[in-house]
Amino acid sequence: MKRYKGLRIARIVVSVAVAILITLLWIEYSDLVLRSFGWIEHTQVIPAGVAFSGVTIVFWLVMTSLFGRIYCSMFCPLGVVQDVAARLGRMSRKGTRKDYHYAAPMTRLRYCSLAVVAVCFFMEVLIIPAIIDPYSMYSAFVLNILKPIWGWINNAVAQIGVQTGWWTVGYVSVITASVFGVALSLVSVFSVAAAAWVAGRPFCNTLCPVGTVLGIVSARSLWHIDIDTDMCTNCRKCEHVCKAQCIDLTDHVVDSSRCVGCFDCLTVCPDDAIFYRPDRKQLSLPMMQSLDGPRVGSASACSTTHPLTDISELTSNDKDETIS
Repeated sequence: MKRYKGLRIARIVVSVAVAILITLLWIEYSDLVLRSFGWIEHTQVIPAGVAFSGVTIVFWLVMTSLFGRIYCSMFCPLGVVQDVAARLGRMSRKGTRKDYHYAAPMTRLRYCSLAVVAVCFFMEVLIIPAIIDPYSMYSAFVLNILKPIWGWINNAVAQIGVQTGWWTVGYVSVITASVFGVALSLVSVFSVAAAAWVAGRPFCNTLCPVGTVLGIVSARSLWHIDIDTDMCTNCRKCEHVCKAQCIDLTDHVVDSSRCVGCFDCLTVCPDDAIFYRPDRKQLSLPMMQSLDGPRVGSASACSTTHPLTDISELTSNDKDETIS
């Protein structure tokens, strides 16, 4: 739908801007970005939980109850990494293999991951939450991998400037992480990116504790994706672009607990049958409503006959009267 293109573009712009600011926050060696945009770290859920910032947590719970998981689509930097990997994965595949399809929710895995993180927080063992939390995973990747590389490039440029006299760039002190830290950052981020390459956003709806908590709230969010069954022709284009694999066109429902609010499905429907709105479509014809039939052996069941049966009985009676 053309009406939702602006909403999707706004989501992409905000998510890329937030990811860039968070990257600069951790990659730069001066405090220029920190002074101007340091507040952006306080918009992240797990850091707010570690700092006992109830305002941030309440804010995101309210926003999720109203608009769904917009945190996952706009303010999670690891979400941008997954979106880029998913897009490249689809571009690399040919034919129908590049399409997504509905998948059943992995509810037990989601809640088990959330329970492990909650127990670790209670016992003040923060190593596991730091590995699973999307913001901690991304910031550790920037600190352990990208920041040293940026420092080496900066010093190389400074050295060239000293030798040629063409410019003056200050040297920075590059601090490298341990081998274990570097390996852990590489494995964690590339594992999430590889999963996104193949299946969109499986991490967000399986292991991510933030996604699970927000999914519980967004299951009954006010604004949600809704399918008009009177207009839908089952072309399945919305299902094929859903990175969360949560659009079930067999029953024409969207699992709002898993929907990450990317709005991709809203712009591909050729029948204008999918909406982002606060109400739900009511069927104009009760074609998909189940009817309770009479119980077997009851009086109503014995006395109630099929219309075709009634016609056949009338016909036989007429024939008998004619013969007599």
